[in-house]
Amino acid sequence: MTDDTSTVRTASGVKAVLRLMRSDKSIVLEVTAVSSEATREFDSVYERALERYLEASVRNGIRYAGTPPLSGAHVVLAEICVIAPVAMQSIGREVRSVGGTGSEWTTRWVWDLSGIESIDGELVVQTHVDEIKLPLSRP
Repeated sequence: MTDDTSTVRTASGVKAVLRLMRSDKSIVLEVTAVSSEATREFDSVYERALERYLEASVRNGIRYAGTPPLSGAHVVLAEICVIAPVAMQSIGREVRSVGGTGSEWTTRWVWDLSGIESIDGELVVQTHVDEIKLPLSRP
């Protein structure tokens, strides 16, 4: 498996490290928000919102507590858009948040390349303020 590492910035000021891993069987893109003052601020806002939500659910019942707050990880990583080449848009893809420690958050995109001869092109990773192109040629 070969790796490439790059970075992008989000509109909310969070720096994210992109790690592209390629093998004959899959392409994996991991995006990790780097712990910073911005991520810590998101975490503290989330903690307060979660506390209010839990208090409301105890007071009014879970059905009437409203929608649970989104974590900073979900908010920031949702700012990142990944555009795959056409050949990869119809193959098996999995996106999942893999959590993190403290104010570092990771989301992983996985494309299954079983039965695909070759993938050419690049992944385009966009935020509102940044864009990077990651070549996909196989090792």
